Amino acid sequence: MPAVGQDRYVDPDRRLPGFDGSMLTGALLTLFGYLIPWFKQSPRYQWSYSGWNYASLSSGGGWTLWTFVFILAAIVASFWARTILGAAMTALTAAVGTLVFSLAVVAASFGAIGERSSSNAVADMPFGLGLPLLAVGLGLLVATACRDIALNADR
Repeated sequence: MPAVGQDRYVDPDRRLPGFDGSMLTGALLTLFGYLIPWFKQSPRYQWSYSGWNYASLSSGGGWTLWTFVFILAAIVASFWARTILGAAMTALTAAVGTLVFSLAVVAASFGAIGERSSSNAVADMPFGLGLPLLAVGLGLLVATACRDIALNADR
């Protein structure tokens, strides 16, 4: 039985006792979901909308690059989030920042498509795995950050 205030999920003998593998998995899923194709305007288009396509533009990607900064902060925070409250809070803040910026990028992508003649134009577009992975990764990232904040606040 763990002592009062001791996290029963953290083994102090581990090499990285504060490491949260689930949080790192969520952050990496978010990164992959952001990078791989989300959708195309139509099957005949070669270019897909994705975070990678924005980041690799000749103009440098601009404000869309902030999404990578937030994901990187979450990845770094995952190494201490189980034992340090500030790291868990940083991860949650990074998750919310990633959510806001990736949502803005996806919304701008849909807005760039313009007016469509079909009443169900979104359903007619070919979709990739990017958006589902992004959603799962962000959900896992937020959930693990909230869990780690609760575990750390208990100490």
